[in-house]
Amino acid sequence: MSGLVVDNATVSYGATKALDGFDLVVDEGEIMAVLGPSGSGKSTLLRAVAGLEPLTAGTVTLGGRDLTGVPTHRRELGMMFQDHGLFAHLNVGRNIGYGLRIGGADRNKEQAKVSELLTLVGLDGFAGRAPDQLSGGEAQRVALARALAPEPGLLMLDEPLGSLDRALRDQLTGELRRMLTEIGQTALHVTHDQAEAFAIADRVAVVSDGKPVAVGAPAELWADPGTGFVARFLGHPNIWTVQVGVEGRVSAGGTELGRVNNNHPLRQPNAAESALAFADDGEVVVPTTAVRVGADSSAATQPRDDARPMTFSATVVSSVFQRGTNEVTVTPDADQAGGRKHITFITTESMAPGSSVSLSVDCDLLRPLRSD
Repeated sequence: MSGLVVDNATVSYGATKALDGFDLVVDEGEIMAVLGPSGSGKSTLLRAVAGLEPLTAGTVTLGGRDLTGVPTHRRELGMMFQDHGLFAHLNVGRNIGYGLRIGGADRNKEQAKVSELLTLVGLDGFAGRAPDQLSGGEAQRVALARALAPEPGLLMLDEPLGSLDRALRDQLTGELRRMLTEIGQTALHVTHDQAEAFAIADRVAVVSDGKPVAVGAPAELWADPGTGFVARFLGHPNIWTVQVGVEGRVSAGGTELGRVNNNHPLRQPNAAESALAFADDGEVVVPTTAVRVGADSSAATQPRDDARPMTFSATVVSSVFQRGTNEVTVTPDADQAGGRKHITFITTESMAPGSSVSLSVDCDLLRPLRSD
């Protein structure tokens, strides 16, 4: 069976389109995260797939079945929200088995499924506990088990970890991916948290103005966001204006940074050697991993051959420690690095504000950004 297919879905409120020709395919067994700013259409997409918002145009199919006109309770969906919403008058086991009972499952099947799911979510022995005896993380695990009990064709998650503290959210993020992958569950996960989306999903769809503007595997999307909007939304701090000249030489503000290889997307295929990949200045994303600490931390631009990137000196503005690495922001000295005011990079070294550092840029990691 195929997974979820959203084809040209449009949801209109008068002249306003909350979804505007939205296209998305989620393969069977795939976890798709939908990421975007407030008002971009994320929640409307979930409601449209659930049948809670009528489509003005387009279709939604699940497992090859057209869901047009199918009521929510017959769409074979599981739902998990930020507010776990457990039934306070039912114990954990009865909460998990609720969907099976209303579906007509017998007692033995319900108990077997509840036991299986408690093992999956790491809560063996919790069946008899009351919801008010659970921690926040335990309650979310029970909510997940309840959503999975009827074996839905699609699990929909709406900011499921948003109410948890950061440490617990980080712990459950990895566990959630493991659990969904283990059972091959098709899932649509809506969130505004980039780190959560990238950690859980097989692919990520970034949405804006009611439609996807970029879809890809997390590592691919981060390395090549495609547009300035996506790069900025994902949190890339280094978006530069550059020119690319003969032999793939990359310059910023008149300062040469290095060269890109022959197959690099910044070099136009079949272009004359004298042509510029960017006839005018063009934006590129410079990943924090592309900025390297030079061997000589003493000073200015170093002599080099064509095999090495240009080095330049800079002064450290700030250094923030994050889980074993430091996110360092510097100001290049004089007009080096094309006059950039700030450059951010990642290093394991500890760097004090005001100290001097020599940097270079791995130009092969640069990716062009299309206009939004």
